[in-house]
Amino acid sequence: MTFLNPFFLFGLLAIAIPIALHLFDLQRPKKMIFTNVAFLREIIQQQSSARRIKHWLTLLARILFITFLVLAFAQPIINATSNQKTPVGSSVQVYVDNSYSMQNESDQLALLDQASGFAQQLPNAYSASTTYRLFTNEFSGNDWQYHTRDGYQDLLTELDYNGQSRTAKEIERRVVSSASKNIKSSQDVFVFSDFQKSYWNELLASKPDSQINWHYIPIQSSELLNIAIDSIWLETPFIQAGKPNKLFMRAKGYGKGKRETICKLLINDVQVSTTGIEVTGGQELTAVFDFTLDQHSTYKGVIRFDDSPITFDNSFYFTLNSAQSINVTNLYQSGGNYLTKVYSNEKLFVLNSYSYATIDYSKLNQSNLVVVEEYSNTNKALAQNLKQVLAKGGNVALFPPNTTDWVAWQDFMKELSVLVKPTSLVDSTAKQAWYVQFPDTDQPFFKDVFADKRKSLTEMPFSIPLFETVSPGTVLLRYQQGAPFLTQIPAGKGNIFVFSGCLSDKMSSLQRHSIFVPVMYTIAFNALPKSNQLYYRTTDQSVVVKSASTNLSQVQVTKDSLSWLPIQNIREGEIILDLPDEIKTSGFYSIKQGDSTQAILAINYGRGESDCTPISKDELSAWAEGKSNVHVLDAGNQIDFSDELKSLRDGKPLWKYCIILALFFLLAEVLLLRFLK
Repeated sequence: MTFLNPFFLFGLLAIAIPIALHLFDLQRPKKMIFTNVAFLREIIQQQSSARRIKHWLTLLARILFITFLVLAFAQPIINATSNQKTPVGSSVQVYVDNSYSMQNESDQLALLDQASGFAQQLPNAYSASTTYRLFTNEFSGNDWQYHTRDGYQDLLTELDYNGQSRTAKEIERRVVSSASKNIKSSQDVFVFSDFQKSYWNELLASKPDSQINWHYIPIQSSELLNIAIDSIWLETPFIQAGKPNKLFMRAKGYGKGKRETICKLLINDVQVSTTGIEVTGGQELTAVFDFTLDQHSTYKGVIRFDDSPITFDNSFYFTLNSAQSINVTNLYQSGGNYLTKVYSNEKLFVLNSYSYATIDYSKLNQSNLVVVEEYSNTNKALAQNLKQVLAKGGNVALFPPNTTDWVAWQDFMKELSVLVKPTSLVDSTAKQAWYVQFPDTDQPFFKDVFADKRKSLTEMPFSIPLFETVSPGTVLLRYQQGAPFLTQIPAGKGNIFVFSGCLSDKMSSLQRHSIFVPVMYTIAFNALPKSNQLYYRTTDQSVVVKSASTNLSQVQVTKDSLSWLPIQNIREGEIILDLPDEIKTSGFYSIKQGDSTQAILAINYGRGESDCTPISKDELSAWAEGKSNVHVLDAGNQIDFSDELKSLRDGKPLWKYCIILALFFLLAEVLLLRFLK
């Protein structure tokens, strides 16, 4: 403890005045004559004892009154806890968290506005020549500059929310980088934030730079519930124009409490569906929207709901691309009727059927799926064209011929890098061994194929095996004896689907079974060109965009009047872009080549910002304990915060308490004289 005006301590000599008055009684004694002297002596003794107690208490009260009155003028202070004194002309760094979680409110005021108000009080604790550096989550080139008091406070009035979030390590690295440029002066750093655990939890395990005075000011509110959309997905990944589909939404509640809200699905700014949800903090729920697209095109979709006061994540953006037609080519030796019936009943498929003598190779190369029935020729031209289809991402389905010319079939398969061998299965129970097992419904290939997944209720088809597939792949269907019946083998960018049996009515019942249509449809859907991802997040590092253009060059990302030229790699109609760091706002972005739009991106905020759960003040205080250069300040209101700053810098003044104690002992003296008899 020190005194700002120590020379006033000489006033303590005034204590001698009441002491002198109490030691010397200046009143002259008066003589009084009583007849009963013994009785008088007893009364005087009793009154003298009481008078001595009263005099000593009064003396003590007067001494303490004078003492605390003198101390009040001397202005005692408790020394500052900071291990460094900021000299005149020093610099101060101030970080204000302006992420969207600061939209939360306390006392009906946004946390960012409160942080700005507290930050404006800092100059009151420093000299007029102190300079200030203000930086936020943008980490722009301009925030390296130090400003005067007025310039600093002008910048605080311009604060606005930003989609970028920063971690504790990023903030410390930014601070230390600036401090190294000002090594001649000591540094105070003030951090105003809500200290979200998503980004600040690593702070509790860190040890801040010991050359800097760190002041952490938590600006927090009561733990309100915030609703955010975690993810969305489609019931059917390929969207057909005119066909109903379902969009699934997973919503999550962060914080505490329960809230009901209405979610609206808008497609191209037209509301097409709504659903009500009730979200409880810490839990997830799934909601479903029904929709139908009118035509083949790219649609902009948005899910909106009301969730105050944190509103930045109340809109979730995505794109929908209706499936283009799937070109199917059926090659056959004779017949081909079954596949014609399968693919002719659905407008999504464009079917071309050719016998092996009349193949149109130009149409064949444009196919998404080529079905080869009973081909038994050694001509390599067909195999080369099928390889081109596979290289582009198309699929090939192969049904072996019912023939004894095994060599020609094996040679043809070798051209496609598929190894087969004659089957070793033997039927000893009149075709019972050739029946196909019930498939594994957990495989993605058979998702949503069976309404009733009980095996006992489903009679599977039979197909006499002609070959066994040797090449490694995914076995989709097996015989009862365990041998593969349908195998999916990756090739190029596509897949080869090899059947062990043919489509002859005498050799198989597959083509007349109900499972034949979904199997052939799924093979065709698997060949559908992959559409663009429904959505991305600002935290993603890169995006992959499909484009129908075959002549792609440099592209740019645009939104309204803004444009970016990201690092990119373009190959075979696919654009791989590094997402620019400047893109931190949710919404729709266009991928353009010149004036031509190649694709639309839907970008949403990262999941971490929606979780507003903070590090508590008690946790911060416990972490700061024992660190002489780390202080956690409680920002109750601006006046108290300003006083706490001064106490931190100059020490805690005690003169107010001295005045209170002086008045207390003066009152005690009055009461002693008045009531103590």
